[in-house]
Amino acid sequence: MENVAGLLASAKQKQTHTPLILRLNNHSDKAIFKALIKEGKVSFVHDEMYGQLQEFVKSKNPAIKIKKEDYPALVEAHLAGTDINEYGVWVYYPWNQELVHLLDEEEFIEVRTNRNRYKITKEEQDLLKTKKIGIVGLSVGQSIALTIAMERTCGELRLADFDTAELSNLNRIRTGVRNLGINKTIIAAREIAEIDPYLNIKIFNDGLHAGNMDDFFTGDGKLDLFVEVCDGLDVKIESRFKARELGIPVVMDTNDRGMLDVERFDLEPQRAILHGLADGLDPHNIKDLTNEEKIPYILRMIGADTISTRLKASMLEVEQSINTWPQLASSVTLGGALTTDICRRILLDQYHESGRYYIDLEDLVKDAEKKIDEEVHTANPYLPIEQSAIKRVADEYFTNAKAADYKISESDLNTIVDAAIAAPSAGNNQPWKWFFSKNILFLFHYKYRSWSWGDYYEMGSHMSLGAALENVHLQSAALNLKDDIELFPLENEPGLIAAIRFSAAGTLADAATINTARHLYTRHTNRKLGKRQKLNADFYLQLQQLVGKFDNVNFYFTEDENELAELAEIIAECDKVRLLNKLGHEEFYHELRWNRDEAEKTKDGVEVASVDITQSEIAGFKVAGDWKAIELLAGWDKGDAFKKMSLKAVKSASAIIVFTIPEFTHAQLINAGRAVQNAWIFANQQGVSVHPMLSPAFFFNRLIHGHGEELGNNVADKLSLLRKRFLKIFPLISGNNGDQREVFLMKVAIGGDLGIKSLRKDKIDLFCADNL
Repeated sequence: MENVAGLLASAKQKQTHTPLILRLNNHSDKAIFKALIKEGKVSFVHDEMYGQLQEFVKSKNPAIKIKKEDYPALVEAHLAGTDINEYGVWVYYPWNQELVHLLDEEEFIEVRTNRNRYKITKEEQDLLKTKKIGIVGLSVGQSIALTIAMERTCGELRLADFDTAELSNLNRIRTGVRNLGINKTIIAAREIAEIDPYLNIKIFNDGLHAGNMDDFFTGDGKLDLFVEVCDGLDVKIESRFKARELGIPVVMDTNDRGMLDVERFDLEPQRAILHGLADGLDPHNIKDLTNEEKIPYILRMIGADTISTRLKASMLEVEQSINTWPQLASSVTLGGALTTDICRRILLDQYHESGRYYIDLEDLVKDAEKKIDEEVHTANPYLPIEQSAIKRVADEYFTNAKAADYKISESDLNTIVDAAIAAPSAGNNQPWKWFFSKNILFLFHYKYRSWSWGDYYEMGSHMSLGAALENVHLQSAALNLKDDIELFPLENEPGLIAAIRFSAAGTLADAATINTARHLYTRHTNRKLGKRQKLNADFYLQLQQLVGKFDNVNFYFTEDENELAELAEIIAECDKVRLLNKLGHEEFYHELRWNRDEAEKTKDGVEVASVDITQSEIAGFKVAGDWKAIELLAGWDKGDAFKKMSLKAVKSASAIIVFTIPEFTHAQLINAGRAVQNAWIFANQQGVSVHPMLSPAFFFNRLIHGHGEELGNNVADKLSLLRKRFLKIFPLISGNNGDQREVFLMKVAIGGDLGIKSLRKDKIDLFCADNL
């Protein structure tokens, strides 16, 4: 009996997932059986042997309708004199101290799989019994393992996971609260043992890694199939290389949209890992990648464009309002069914393809689609400007105005136009078309390029046009020319912004003027982050003097840390409002260029590389490109992730500068644009970086001047509160300069890496001449 105690201790301590199978016709087993009961190690005895024998007899006589009164004799005949209490096996489960009386292996399997016939034939079931399946990742893999066990798709399961069960896992892992803190592999193995104690279960409690990879794949016989459902990119890659090396097929379930991956390395030994989506990665170089560097590969692997709308929305809330991405029991359970079905057909030589498949219940079972009328205001109401239309307007101008007397040289004209098209514009949309006729340079507002919902009252466009006019002025002065700018020369043609006549300056430009003109081309938007540093007080004094030269344009700034922190929140909230608005969202992504190739094709927009942004943040913005996902966030009143970039940007600001005008008119907006451009060039000359942060100005003017047009009550109320906070920092109402309208905000900071400079469209697209 001393050995009995040792066996019990071993079962309790070392094999906590393995039941004891006791046959009472064996002396040692009978001794253990008695000791278990005697020592109080059994808390519950379950003996349904008679019912199992009834089922077995019935399974052997399917063509006969056996009456209830016939079963005793048939069972007795089957027992052939054996005491029913000693027939079959007694299974002891140490973890719950339960003792269960079961049929022995062959008869147990016969009865337990009887309802599989003929979806699975007896011969197929026998073949499956010889197969070995490995599963790594037990959050999703538990459902797969249990379904495989219930269907008896194999005879051996190898389970790998280093993690233990937490309360938050119980939304998808089938287990009770008594198992919290227990390793997931043990939980799954115990669950399977309680379904079928004859299945061989091997567990790897420290997960799958280089140290146990060989044992997992080939120990006690090579795996016939590998199921990979873990989170770690390293394991995904390393395990697939191992599977391919050994010619083992791989199946992966993602529990979103019923996505299932199959890689038949047994039939395609040279097949690219993950269908080629992991090209460039191998078990060696993946160890050198940081988590940030892994992001682009993960995006490709999961198919960021194809994940469900709710998962996209949820991913954007990770580390905002939730800790990690969601997984639902229904999706995990569906994955268990899909994976088991595929595994069975692979092992039975009934399915031979590789590929990625979707069994998307939301797409398959849904309401009839309703036709939604297109919102007419989302379409650009303007058409590209034809040169004939430009010439017609110019000819109309000349009906009441004569040609310019001074004939500018072709060289000077081209230099001036080059300077003009180097000006900054909102989203780098370049809202101008230049036309030269009869010695006059005309500036047209190219509304087809600049139209956007966010550009309320075309304020951004007109300030950009003002910046271009200032470039004309500064470059002309450097060429010893005077420029006479006539704004809005035709009342009935608001698209004609200016007519510019040139004349000789009479004096040569000084060195400062020439130097300023050179900086027209080095002026730069710097969206890179840096450390907050105070600027010299002289910088603001000189800037104030520059801005003071422009009528009706005023200048305010703050470098107070508390005020900057408050402004960061205000700006970030306004940026969030933009991205949670359908049109604002559409326009943001319309002007975004993911790489240089995209920028080269359009030669407009803003490149992602110009922003100080991490790979994970880029991944987030790509996921956020799906408006349906963002619409969900807007409905949930979430989306704080959209504030992060603005918060970080202002955190590194030396100051925030605000430009204002007393009257919200296009003429004053143009003048403000000229003042901003002058200030911008000066700042860059001093080694100070500039980053426009315009959403508060655009939204606050839509709120006040536009009476909240197209904002919605909730958004308008939010913006009203934000503007009140803004006015506490910048008291623009009834101040020394009277009521002022904020029209431009810029962050200034000590510049570091300038990043990528935005491209400009070819000159031929922006400038034309009549008989130059």
